[in-house]
Amino acid sequence: MESKKLLLVYTTPRTKEQHFSFEKVKSAVKKSKLSFQLANRDKLTRDHFKDKELILAFGGDGTFLRAAQFIDEQVVMGINSDPKDKEGFYMCCDANNFEIKLKQILNNNFKVRKLSRIGVSVGSRKIDCLALNEFFIGQKKAYQAAKYTIQFKGIVERQKSSGVLITTPHGSFAWANACCGRKMDLNSDCFQFVVREPYEGNVYKEYRLLHGIIKKNEKIRIISEMLDGIIVADSVEKEIPFRNGMAAEFSLSKKYLNAIWPK
Repeated sequence: MESKKLLLVYTTPRTKEQHFSFEKVKSAVKKSKLSFQLANRDKLTRDHFKDKELILAFGGDGTFLRAAQFIDEQVVMGINSDPKDKEGFYMCCDANNFEIKLKQILNNNFKVRKLSRIGVSVGSRKIDCLALNEFFIGQKKAYQAAKYTIQFKGIVERQKSSGVLITTPHGSFAWANACCGRKMDLNSDCFQFVVREPYEGNVYKEYRLLHGIIKKNEKIRIISEMLDGIIVADSVEKEIPFRNGMAAEFSLSKKYLNAIWPK
């Protein structure tokens, strides 16, 4: 992989430990004599990723998720900037063993895991973003109740809740697990939906669609009853307006993310 062009996406270090780790990573990349470019995660554009074949994401899971929004077929590896400060679920290494990992990559001694991603269409428009963790559907102001109709496997159900999460298997270890304890098998080729804090009263009651596994070729449809609803991918993308009467359809994308995986 000596001829590969590399992009190092980074979160600005905020502590001495993170700054030291960043310098150590940059030093190892320079030592490899690979052609590389630096890009701050807060200023990413698609131009940064053109002609790049290896993407390094230095920071935490948020940096990895942000970089993933711009990645098509390139290989990506996460570098935890500070294991004592960052969860690093997607991170393959840290500054201490990065040079070893990089040498393995240069010697083609690495394995790539294809991570599933979810796509969404709103109305007849296919949205140009994919969720590696999850899509959130709900109110722009989190303290307001989300109102919507779910259509899944022939069941149509009106609901009122704190919103809905549509997650991948690896994404199920994040928000869906924290709020609802809904982890999936990492090797599953399905995805899932999870309803957050469902409200039941006189009108909204007797729910059947609070959680469900969605098979590879299936879709789930949600129709908004909200004046200021939104859809957001991985909590890092721009909010997609999802107002009253708008319909969104979620399905697995054919565009997997090629990741050098820590697990």
